[in-house]
Order: sequence, then structure tokens, then C-alpha cells
Amino acid sequence: MADPLVLTGRVVTFDDAQPELDDGAVYIGADELIAAVQARTAPAPPGFDGARRVRTGGVIYPGLVDIHGHIAYNGLPLWSPPGRTEPYTSRYQWPGDGSYEGMISDPANALGALAGKAHLKYLETKAVVGGTTAIQGTAKTGRPYEGWLVRNIEHETFTTKVKTVFVSALPLRDDKAYEAQAEHLKDKLAFVYHLSEGTDPKLIAEYDKMREEKCLAPGLAAIHCTALDRANYDEWAPKGGSIVWSPFSNLWLYRNTTDVLAARAAGVRICLGADWSPSGSKNLLGELKVADLWNKTKLGGELKADEICAMATCNPADAINWSQRIGRLKPGLHGDVLVTTDRVPGDPYRNLIESVERDVLLVAINGQPFYGTTKLMQASGAQRAEPIRLGRLRRSIQLIYPDIPEADMGWKAVLDDIAEAIRDPVARYLMLEKQHANPENEKKPLWLMTDKPWDDPKVTGKPVPVTVRIPPLDTLVHDKAYFDAVAASPLHGGLLDGVRDYYV
Repeated sequence: MADPLVLTGRVVTFDDAQPELDDGAVYIGADELIAAVQARTAPAPPGFDGARRVRTGGVIYPGLVDIHGHIAYNGLPLWSPPGRTEPYTSRYQWPGDGSYEGMISDPANALGALAGKAHLKYLETKAVVGGTTAIQGTAKTGRPYEGWLVRNIEHETFTTKVKTVFVSALPLRDDKAYEAQAEHLKDKLAFVYHLSEGTDPKLIAEYDKMREEKCLAPGLAAIHCTALDRANYDEWAPKGGSIVWSPFSNLWLYRNTTDVLAARAAGVRICLGADWSPSGSKNLLGELKVADLWNKTKLGGELKADEICAMATCNPADAINWSQRIGRLKPGLHGDVLVTTDRVPGDPYRNLIESVERDVLLVAINGQPFYGTTKLMQASGAQRAEPIRLGRLRRSIQLIYPDIPEADMGWKAVLDDIAEAIRDPVARYLMLEKQHANPENEKKPLWLMTDKPWDDPKVTGKPVPVTVRIPPLDTLVHDKAYFDAVAASPLHGGLLDGVRDYYV
């Protein structure tokens, strides 16, 4: 269990009862839950007499909740298919590009098989440096886990061992499978589902199928929905459910994105997801800027800053029926927090949108400090923190926790293990082959599998290509190479060029 922790600073709760505190304190108990959110000068609640009290000097938010990801691919750089100048119209097109297998599928599978544990820790770190404390898309690891660094939405049970979130990247195989998800939704469980991705009107048939199977319901978090229009949302809204908006990936692949104003006008909840690095932001903090850019350039500023920020905090928690778990800073919820600098003092919501990786001062989950400045990590009680470099940025990260299974590999070991696997993939493969023969599942090497069905070796039957060229790992932060790649790609027609301006 974590030691009690008190964080002071400007507090933004996303709790309607108490949205903001200019000079506040967040009390996180030894039970890892928030005990109080109140004025800094108010008397402390019981049990905090000897607690660590940390003056953050910044703005304290709930940790960001990334409800749409494919983490196994996030070690890869942006992908602009060679020779392609026009956008796609459907998600069923681009996996068939001649460059996809060698540039996306094969290296993602190779890294996941040869250095699964280290690779996953690198990718979770990539999420955490952008303030993410829960992420969807990390479930296919050969054995379920509830997260070593960030919460794994598919397998997070908050120690209850009861699974509550189900996921599918493709239309379900038969009516029986749809019926099963409809029953989950009736039971107040959640279903995160890729729906109608692309601009082809034929994709609306996927929505029609969900309606016919009674899957339009509270607990449905439908990713993309780019083919849907106002009439669809008007029909859907009374039944409940949410959409998950991934504007960078939509604009990169399809040169258009979800009609979020139509969804908003109909009353459908909107969440935000970063998708995957071959066509997306490096983290959810980056995706906030893409949403803001689209809002300013194409939506006439209709979305207010607090609405956009809610898409990355309380809305995704509500979408999957976790409103009593995470997504807000209020008593009884888990102590997942993000602390940033106060670079926009007059507006804490614009502050979050405009914050970049260098503004992230501390990220804690259940009150346990995982990442941040060396000063705040030490003050928050991190006992095994290691230095980490992000370009010129220096921070500390803690990956080793003796009481958490598999949390046994530090940052330097992560980098060394990945480098060794890339340097001699054949030797690594032969070593792992022997270890995979162990009859005890927990002692087998962890295999981070791709979660797109057209890539998954267990679906395709194709052997993992261990000798494929693996490109250098995608950097952890938005940098010059990233923005140069954005500017060089013709796919998005310049719609994403303005993202660079948030980072100058």
C-alpha cells in the first residue's frame, strides 16, 4: 500500500460539486483512495498527521484516461505509405498497402516477441510522460495483468478480479457474439468497439448492425464513428453510450474526422483517444492539441476548453462505467493524478491543453509516484526512482515495485534489453524458444502481441519474422523529427501542420 500523500497547488477536479480550487490540497490515503479535496488551509482529515505534504507549485488534475490505443505498435514512427498521396476512405484499405507488412506489422510483432516485457515498459513510459494513468489497448500479453505502470483498461479490476471492460477492433464474428456484448451492456459492463471508421457511407452498415443487435446502450464506447451523421447520433443518443474521437489518426488516414459537433448536439458523450503512433499522437496530452487545433480551424471554436479536457479525464471514465473509480479528483476515487506547470494562470483548462511533455511535473497512480521531476518524485516518496532523459529533458521514473508481479525491470534494463534483442534477434529467439517450453505460464517470457487481427500471429498463423528490420524506437516526446514527418506527409493535406505550433 502507498504511504499517505498530500499534494498542494491549484486543483482542477472535474467534479461539478467543486470544479476548481485556486489554493487546494488533494489528500490520498494509505488505502490509495482520495480522502479529501479541500482548501490548503483547511484542517487535514483524520489519518494524515504524518503524511508527506508536497508543494507542487503547479496545477493538479486527474490522470488522463486514454480510451483508444494499440500500444504494441507505439514503438514505431509515423507511417506515410510511400507513393500514396490521397487519403483512404475506409479502415479496410490501408492494411493492404504494400509497405504495411514490412514497416508496421512485422517490426511490431518482432519487438513484442523478442523483448516483450521491456518493450511494454517502454511503451507504458511513453504514455506516462504525457500524463496518462490509464490506457486501452495493452491487453494482449500472453497472460492478463492489471498494469505495471499505467492502468490496463481491459484487465483493470481494481483488485476485485471481476472483468468489466470488453474490446473488439473489428465487427463481431456472428450474432451470438453481438448478443453476448448486448448482455454485458445490460449488466452495466463496458464495450469498447471500433465503429464505422472512415468516410465511406457504406460503413454506416456497422452502426446499423449495432442498433439491430441492441448494442447502442450505456457502456458502449464506440471508437472513430467518422462515417456517422447527425441523424445517426439523434437516433443513438437516447439509448446512451459514447464516441471516442481520435482526430490525428482520422486526419492522417482519411483527411477528415468525426462530426463531434453533431454528436454533441444530439447529446452523445465524447471521449478522446490517441490511437497508435503510426498515425497518431505520441500520447493523450498531444491529442488534446489536435482536438483544439481542429476546434479552432474547422469548428469555429464551438468546443470550450473545459469540454475538450473532459474528453481526456471524466468522460472516458464515465463512458466505461468507472465514474466511481477514476477520472475526477473527489473523495472515494483512486488517487491518479497529473501535475503540470501553471503556464496559463488565468485558465487551468487551456493550461492543460497547451501543456507539453516538459510541463509534466508529476504523475502518480493510487498515490504512488511513478514519473516526474527529481524534486517532486523524492518529495512524494519514490524510493527506487531512476533518471530518464527525454531529449534535453531530465526526469525521474520508478518502474520497480517489489510487491507488484513483473514490476522488476528498471529503465536502464529496459533500454539494454531492447537493444540486445535488436542487435542479435536470432540468439534472442533461440533463448526464448527454450523458455516458452516452461509448463508454468507465469514463468514463460512475456509476449506483447499485436492487437489488430490482421497482424496477430495467433490469428494469421504467420510466424513472427524475427530477422525483419526494426527501426529505431519512436522517441518518447513530440520532437522535431515527429513534426518534420508530419510536414512531409501528403496524406492529411496539411490539416495537421499546425500541431507543431503548440510545441514552440
